[in-house]
Amino acid sequence: MQRARALETSQQSVPDRGADASAPRSTPLTLVAGAVAGGDLQSVATTVAEALGCPVAIAIPALGEPVICPAGALGDAAAAAIAAHAAAIGEGRAVTAPDPIVEAVTVRIGDQIVGIVAAAARAGNAPPLREPVPERHAWLEAAAAAASVTALLREADAAGTQSSAEVLLAELAAGPVEDLPGFLVRARRLGLDFSAGASAISARTPAGDTGNGGGGERQADRHRLLDELRTGAGALIAELRAGRVLAVTPVTGEGSDPAGQLAIRLRQGGMTVAVSAPRRDPALLHEAVREAELLAELGTGPDAQPAGQDETYRLLIGVLLRDAAELRQLRDTTITPLSDYDDRHDTDLLATLSAFLAHDGSTTETADAMRLHRHTVGYRLSRVHEVSGLSPYESDGRERLSLGIKAHHILDAEQRLHEATLNQ
Repeated sequence: MQRARALETSQQSVPDRGADASAPRSTPLTLVAGAVAGGDLQSVATTVAEALGCPVAIAIPALGEPVICPAGALGDAAAAAIAAHAAAIGEGRAVTAPDPIVEAVTVRIGDQIVGIVAAAARAGNAPPLREPVPERHAWLEAAAAAASVTALLREADAAGTQSSAEVLLAELAAGPVEDLPGFLVRARRLGLDFSAGASAISARTPAGDTGNGGGGERQADRHRLLDELRTGAGALIAELRAGRVLAVTPVTGEGSDPAGQLAIRLRQGGMTVAVSAPRRDPALLHEAVREAELLAELGTGPDAQPAGQDETYRLLIGVLLRDAAELRQLRDTTITPLSDYDDRHDTDLLATLSAFLAHDGSTTETADAMRLHRHTVGYRLSRVHEVSGLSPYESDGRERLSLGIKAHHILDAEQRLHEATLNQ
């Protein structure tokens, strides 16, 4: 492709059939500037549709399905007809514009036609009568130029998309992003808009699935899955450390759950997956990443907990992110005395308490699970009360001890993550 001519667009449009003649107040040239700054096709279509007062479709077959704004303004049949028309024009075939199109301008990169930008009639409405509207054509030309810039940037980034995703994810994993506007621009150049926030996903490969044999085959299957997801999941996704996948998915409209859908795909690939709560402020995306990483570590550590199913863990992780000293104080005033006592006397007070809480305060079930006599469990729980000052038989004491154990697990998980980062 001849990149020097990337902004050229064809001056031959589909025969004019008229449209809303309302005069836009802003210049179409701002579309190109926005594309250079990292704007996507959706933002281009939205701006032009609002300026013209009619649906706008940007169809570039190489980039997937047409982008249509407003959403739902055209039916499936009309969208398919526009996509087919764009493909035919790109192949050099002489074709008549389908009825939904009022006027269209081709998108070019160099000498190659890669798609079209079209003003269209709404679903169920007949196209307007033919009527020249110069300002409409100017908006479509500007949109075509912006679309060509977007396509060109996609092409230029294609080879480096994975490395770019790794860099962005590494920045989020390291802490708050120093240059947030620049971060958002780089993400938009990868086709991702995090301006409304995002959720993070942390996925872990089972420890045995490495090397040769069946584990190696499963590992190869997961590598193929990750390659597929990197190009079609609409997320930043990378394997920052061996066997540990991190992903960030933009927050979208109500009723859509891209993070949940991606998590399902990763679980189908045999991975243990944790998903953070969404962060609506892009300045807090690093918190989403840290939450997902901690939840995943809690689910795979030596004292694996069903953290993804217990919202208390999320609340306590929020305490950690806000004030780590507060979480450490909770642990130290509840669980640390028991842990220290076990270390000094070679006892299992903390393990017994954990089993007791896991079995909803049933001494009999705890004894069965630990293969102990019920009286032995009762004796140990009495020692828990003496050492910690909190009774596991009383609701207040049991609640504080339960929170202390969760705080203990979270802080241990954070320490393991820190050590893994230092050793990578």
